[in-house]
Amino acid sequence: MKHFLKLIRIENLVLFAFLQFIIKYGFLNQIHFKDALGAQQSLILWQSLSNFQYILLVSATLFILAGGYIINAIFDLDTDNINKPSEVVIDKHISEKTAYNLYFIYTCLGVGIGFYLSRVINKPAFATIFVICAALLYIYSNGLKQIPVLGNVIVAIVAGLSIINISFFNILPAIYSGNEFFMKTLVSILTDYAIFIFLLQFAIEIIKTIANEKGDAAFGISTVATYFGIKKAKIIGMTSLLIFISYLTYYLVENLAHNLYAIGYFTLFIITPLMVVAIKLFQFEQNKEYILLVKILKTVQITTILSLLIILISMQYA
Repeated sequence: MKHFLKLIRIENLVLFAFLQFIIKYGFLNQIHFKDALGAQQSLILWQSLSNFQYILLVSATLFILAGGYIINAIFDLDTDNINKPSEVVIDKHISEKTAYNLYFIYTCLGVGIGFYLSRVINKPAFATIFVICAALLYIYSNGLKQIPVLGNVIVAIVAGLSIINISFFNILPAIYSGNEFFMKTLVSILTDYAIFIFLLQFAIEIIKTIANEKGDAAFGISTVATYFGIKKAKIIGMTSLLIFISYLTYYLVENLAHNLYAIGYFTLFIITPLMVVAIKLFQFEQNKEYILLVKILKTVQITTILSLLIILISMQYA
């Protein structure tokens, strides 16, 4: 079982599940607003998906991500034997044939649930989001990852879509004239946070290419680190972090400048760790050190989503 969990990157799946559940149960479900008639409404009553259907939405995301991790592990088998031999599962504990079967099953489950949910909300076209995500992850693993920057952008887009999907399936279909302004504000907030996750994931992917440079170079695989070199890859990684910090600072000034608690939280738990990562990225040289930076950035993804609780307090009690 532990080898199977390692294959599907269970820690990453738990992270994305946590992010999506926090958004609904820690943020959306706690919101109350006044409709066009001035009546107090709970957002729980104005979401498109029931609790069970929302769990299905999260499950669809996790199935597609798990499939993506599996197919990537299959195509990366040779380089992983050099970069991280202790983490290789395929052909050691799980056969390649079984891995392919698992990829097919999980991807079909994710896409199938996506089609079901799109019918539930009467937006059948939204099912294409799941198809596109599954296709992008396969194409990424099967060669797109060797196109420097573009491959990393694709993975970051899929990560961002896991957040924006909540708007597509749970908020947009529930908009009507009486709640339009407020609901569109929520869509805007979730879009901003999807961009936050996109930028963080892009930085993570760049640093991972630096950590995997040795094995990728040995097999002639073109990544940001092997194509541009370690030094330039670090510059790209740092630049993405600085873009995120700048965008976050702009967001704070525009929306939360009056909230000292928000400024303190964002500075202490998001901006400061990112500055540390940006600095250490140029000081570190060992593979395990780069992996540490990746773990820090994944933690920042959590603290970023948790900052929605600060937004909630500002909305409810401002």
